[in-house]
Amino acid sequence: MGQSLNYSFDGQSIRLTGDLVFEAHPQWRRMLLQMPAPRPNSRIRLDMTDVGQLDAAGLGLLLITHDSLKAQGASLTVAMPQGQVRRVLEVSGFAAMVEIEG
Repeated sequence: MGQSLNYSFDGQSIRLTGDLVFEAHPQWRRMLLQMPAPRPNSRIRLDMTDVGQLDAAGLGLLLITHDSLKAQGASLTVAMPQGQVRRVLEVSGFAAMVEIEG
């Protein structure tokens, strides 16, 4: 089991720490419920500098979030993914769907 996922809000940015894996689903769901509704044409930035692992379930959570934001007229940017997390985003094709910053 990986490191628990934690998050904090900073305006239009969400800073993640820990692992975005299957076990993180409850924390992700809580984060989405607490996140302010995005304004149309806004960009939600996920700072993933401190995310150590990303598995298929975590990728699914990102995809659902991307689709939800798109339906609300907003978009998702993934910032500063490192190592294994960046590789999963690239190999899966997710990096072609969203802006990757850094």
